[in-house]
Amino acid sequence: MAGKTYDVVVVGGGPAGIGAAFTAAKLGLSAAIIERHGMLGGNWTNAYVLSLLGIYTYSGKTKIVGGIADEIIARLKKAGGTSGKSGNLIPFRPAEMAYVLGEMAKELNVDCYFSSMATDANIKGNKVQYTEISGKDGRLRIHGKIFIDASGDADLVYRLGLKYMSGREGVGYHQEATLPFRIGGMNESEFVKYAKSRKGFASVSLRKNGDIDRLHILKPAIAAAKRSGSLYLPHSENMFMFNTSRKGEVVCNATHAPVGDFTNGMEIASVLEDLRKQAYSIFHFVKRNIPGFENSYLADAASYLGLRETRRAEGEYVLTKEDVIENRRFYDVIARCGHAIEMHDPVLGAYYTHLNGGDDSWYEIPYRAIVVKGAGNLFAIGRCLSAEFEAQASARVSGTALAMGQAAATAAYLSIKSGKPAKDIDVKKLQDMLRRHGALI
Repeated sequence: MAGKTYDVVVVGGGPAGIGAAFTAAKLGLSAAIIERHGMLGGNWTNAYVLSLLGIYTYSGKTKIVGGIADEIIARLKKAGGTSGKSGNLIPFRPAEMAYVLGEMAKELNVDCYFSSMATDANIKGNKVQYTEISGKDGRLRIHGKIFIDASGDADLVYRLGLKYMSGREGVGYHQEATLPFRIGGMNESEFVKYAKSRKGFASVSLRKNGDIDRLHILKPAIAAAKRSGSLYLPHSENMFMFNTSRKGEVVCNATHAPVGDFTNGMEIASVLEDLRKQAYSIFHFVKRNIPGFENSYLADAASYLGLRETRRAEGEYVLTKEDVIENRRFYDVIARCGHAIEMHDPVLGAYYTHLNGGDDSWYEIPYRAIVVKGAGNLFAIGRCLSAEFEAQASARVSGTALAMGQAAATAAYLSIKSGKPAKDIDVKKLQDMLRRHGALI
């Protein structure tokens, strides 16, 4: 049962978690990551969300996230995992991302506990003492001075019995889940010809060098395929694919399925099988019917479904939909986000609500929205920050998650050095440190 003690314990090794753990280590703190999968990257590497979204505004014109994100992107480019910015995102390939993150963790002496989940936790007064993790070797108690919940599901908050939110307010349902997959061997020039000749059925955008950036198979083509019985896609009306940084290779983000209880293993198994059935059907549909895909192959699919929203911590401040769309600024800003509210609603369907300031604008994430209420040494970042359902549908993007991670770890440093609870640290010192280390706030 006895385990190690760290300055910073991070639950979850996705973009938010690595942003936190790597930053903590760079500041001289001992850090550990508790990760249920067998690699770092979270939804990037396990659910094939194969792009850094949120580094730039929605238009792609203005860079709004820096710091630790810049280091990861530079290392990824060096490893050949990305060719860099494409529109408003940075596409990449998962194997190179997992490799780069693993190397960085090793170089920074971040301890990684893979195939492990936080299954219990202890709090005395308002101070978290430890989290109990379960893995193949049994149970371990990992003690820490500061804890950061980057689990995506607010697992640590939940295990501690602290307040949280879940699902759309008033009804409780969650956003739909997705299982992206990769297609290789595509003939890009043939598809471009097709898209130009069948503008009502397909669209394509190109990079400066003429390669495909992203493509859509549009609603009329999808509807006709469904009517004929040649496509199983029950919850989507179009297909979106983008290039992974390798010519002729695209990732498809079209599958959707509602998830009622994300904690129920049997339901997750059923949802995963349905999503795999959709992916298989999509691939064979485009291979048989869409020019450019005749000689393509199904390269692989994500090993786990991409959950967009589950539990969200209740923090010292709850980010609202109005904060997002009205481009609000905060005195305690620690990150920026310019992504639209991107909703995959099982009842209302998919929709986007853009910021009032336009697609080259952004709003700010306040420090209070990552400080968990009721605990003096606990942060919640990334997908499980303190936010309303629709606000989270914007703030959850990975660029913003990285920035939240950097902010949480920097705040952890100041909390440890000052002996003050997280909510009482000097926010101006936090902001100054973030700026000195490349953050854009």
